[in-house]
Amino acid sequence: MTEDEIVKQLKKLKYQVEIVAQTIDHRKHPLEALVLQKGWGEAELEKAHNIFEKWDEVLERGEAMNSDAFEDDFRASLNQNYQGLKSIVLAFYRNSQWTNVCEAYVDSFGKSPSVEFFEIAHRTR
Repeated sequence: MTEDEIVKQLKKLKYQVEIVAQTIDHRKHPLEALVLQKGWGEAELEKAHNIFEKWDEVLERGEAMNSDAFEDDFRASLNQNYQGLKSIVLAFYRNSQWTNVCEAYVDSFGKSPSVEFFEIAHRTR
């Protein structure tokens, strides 16, 4: 195979994965959908888990959630801004992982969390 053929095949595979990603039910398979949506591999998913674990430890020590610092961790490690972080928090919450961190993050916005966080604010899964 030539280099051009390899590039064409990779582009085709990338397109096919994007199509598959659109068909996954994000409510039934939240992390799988997230990984495909974000184009993550195992390393990125592990980084996300590490951030959630760090904040779980902060909360376990009785410290308060600092939403700015939480967002900074995702920005620094995974290049995710606030908008990108919404889908990450929702995916982990829907997957019943790190729910206390997800809830603390949403609660840190007081009575005016983003509408996307309705299910977390009202503790519905």
